[in-house]
Amino acid sequence: MRALVATSPRDARAQSTLEVPGPAQQNQPYIPPRQAPPPWPTTPEGSDTGNGNTIQLLPPQFFQPQPQPPPPQQAQPSVPPPSYMAPMTALPATFRGCWQGEVEQLDWIRREPGAHKVGFWTPKTYRLCYRRVGNQPFKLTFTETGVAPNEKIIHPHGNVVPVRTDGRAYASMLAQLHFDEYGNGRDSYAPTFAVDETTHLDCRIGGDDMIVSADVYGTRDGEPWFKAHWRADFRHFAE
Repeated sequence: MRALVATSPRDARAQSTLEVPGPAQQNQPYIPPRQAPPPWPTTPEGSDTGNGNTIQLLPPQFFQPQPQPPPPQQAQPSVPPPSYMAPMTALPATFRGCWQGEVEQLDWIRREPGAHKVGFWTPKTYRLCYRRVGNQPFKLTFTETGVAPNEKIIHPHGNVVPVRTDGRAYASMLAQLHFDEYGNGRDSYAPTFAVDETTHLDCRIGGDDMIVSADVYGTRDGEPWFKAHWRADFRHFAE
């Protein structure tokens, strides 16, 4: 004989609302939840950045390409002024023609310290021509400086070059003269010594004369020998 259990209306409603979960879907892949990014490390104010326990951030401009500095400019070497003036060819019109002179006497002569004894002065000769050839500009077509005939002198040769001018009636010139001189008279077996004379001439035209004042520096076998000074008038002559 079955027993009948009486239920209250409240329990009946509870049973009618009971929900059973549905079956789990097996085809969905498992995606783990995304972790939050770690906080950006910063350097605490007042911390020691030299002990390796902290990270020091570089400013953003550090990662930008920096312009390359221009290459250092090399200093231009300074050009020293010349110790002498280069020879020139143009002279004022008053120098046109030919001039010649002979220097027979000196105003003074001085032997260089420790040098050989200086003998008698041997007269020197000068000749130069400033003229035009064809349609070419005027120029020095002939210059010569030499020694008056002397039995003690052989192989003389030299020349004259203009150095500067004021453009009117003055010019500075430079003469070089070389010759060999016998030490004990003219003897084909006697030894000779070489003489070189460098003469600076200050020339000024006055009428038919070229008034010249000159300073001479002489060497003997390449060693300093003497200094001298002379004055002379060079005469103008027909070509």
